[in-house]
Amino acid sequence: MGPILVLGHRNPDNDSICSAVAYAHLKNLTDPAHAYLPVRLGAVPPETAWTFERFGVPVPELIEHVRTRVCDVMTTDTVTVGPEDTLLAVGALLAEHGVRGLPVVDGDAVLGLVSMAALAARYVEDLTVSGFTGRPVTVARLVEVLEGQLLTGEPSASLTGDVLIGAMEPQTMLGYLKPGDVLIVGDRRRTQPMAIEAGVACLVATGGSIPDDDVLSMARASGCAVVVTPKDTYGAARLVNLSHLAREMMETDALLVEPDTLLSEATEDLFASPQREAIVVDGDGRLKGMLTRTNVARAPRRRVILVDHNEKSQSADGVEEAAVVEIVDHHRVGDIETAYPITFLNLPVGSTATIVAERYRQLGVRVPAPMAGLMLSAVLTDTVMLKSPTTTDTDRDVAERLAGELGLDHRAFGMEIFRARSLGRTFSVGDVVRADLKEYRIGDTSVSISQVETVDADEVLAYRDDLIAHMEHMATERGYGAALLMVTDVVREGSELLVVGKRRLAERAFGVSFDSGSAWFDGMLSRKKQVAPRLVESAGRP
Repeated sequence: MGPILVLGHRNPDNDSICSAVAYAHLKNLTDPAHAYLPVRLGAVPPETAWTFERFGVPVPELIEHVRTRVCDVMTTDTVTVGPEDTLLAVGALLAEHGVRGLPVVDGDAVLGLVSMAALAARYVEDLTVSGFTGRPVTVARLVEVLEGQLLTGEPSASLTGDVLIGAMEPQTMLGYLKPGDVLIVGDRRRTQPMAIEAGVACLVATGGSIPDDDVLSMARASGCAVVVTPKDTYGAARLVNLSHLAREMMETDALLVEPDTLLSEATEDLFASPQREAIVVDGDGRLKGMLTRTNVARAPRRRVILVDHNEKSQSADGVEEAAVVEIVDHHRVGDIETAYPITFLNLPVGSTATIVAERYRQLGVRVPAPMAGLMLSAVLTDTVMLKSPTTTDTDRDVAERLAGELGLDHRAFGMEIFRARSLGRTFSVGDVVRADLKEYRIGDTSVSISQVETVDADEVLAYRDDLIAHMEHMATERGYGAALLMVTDVVREGSELLVVGKRRLAERAFGVSFDSGSAWFDGMLSRKKQVAPRLVESAGRP
């Protein structure tokens, strides 16, 4: 089973990513029995990239979904065979490891699949001893499967004739033999020399019976291979059929899947296939594992911890298929459902990072400087440098404690973070509108609320018409009844609120006209506390 993924919401903000990384770090220290991996669901905001670079922390991996993948359930300790391995060796490995199929590989390249079903079919079909016509084997291969000893002949010589059992009278047997055949015979002293004279390519003496010296001399003179095996004649005859090679029996049209393929998609292909297993290969065709129907039946769900959100609409694609094992959040309780009771840390504070920092303190875990830097950055951005109405005394205490541990002035550090949002970045209305966007259900209407925080709102509002045009296009594209954008000025401590679509929703909520498309609100800094709740409360008003 893979690591437990710790992830923030879609369109992640600084708090979402920083808190996920810090909480994963804490969990790895306090729960070493499991592995916790921080990931993200969207692009890294500029201030987040700046923070991670400043404190030397790698940015978490981007994932597209948390649906179960092939690599989450596949068998990785895969047993393989080579194309020149005998079917006897293949059968032994199948029985030893209790599997139904083995990949045939040549180095890193997957050539095909040899399965128990194919071997069983071959065994049932071969009611008589198979010959080597059309599928030659070397003398050495025959010696190998018979666990025998080569007394005369060349190991590399190729056997291409029929295989017969010398159970008849010598004269009768001569009527069946032809040059190049293989004869399996016990200690029949008259049959052995007659067979060599008839031109057989190989004489197999069973029961450990070594032919007389004159027979061996005849064999050397005629180039006939003589193999002695401890097996009885019946056993030797059955083993001959298993001297063929894996490459001759493998299925070259084996089902191939890649590790990141969704299990649901691979399952459809697997159950539609006559094969009971699929070979898992990477993009270069190298073997990574096997996917069996048993793997599918026992498939576990991916385990996740949700940070800074607890609603399906804000979470990863496929979260309903995952096992949510914890939630750490400071928003309203949403619609995430779990099969079992879980740890749900939900506090009315200004930042999820505040909750995470408090968990470090409660558990007596020292906060290393990089994690302290990430959490301080998150607290300052999510509370707008402790000015947002969502800010609590706990947020202030945490910010002062973290800043003290780092030897920083949190006010100066906060201004650096907000300035970092525009460093080296070309202005994009799409980024402004979509980068920090959350969806809400207001009555029967879907509403989006975006927020961009800056030290100079006028720089953003210079593109006001373009922003409104982009919001209108996005609302139509995504089916929003209304779209709102908060352009928050952290210096002036207020926001210009832009509204498109059903403006009446916003007018009822805030008691002002949005005929011009926007309005300024002193002290409006929090989407969570000052915008979304008022829209929800006003939904039922006439």
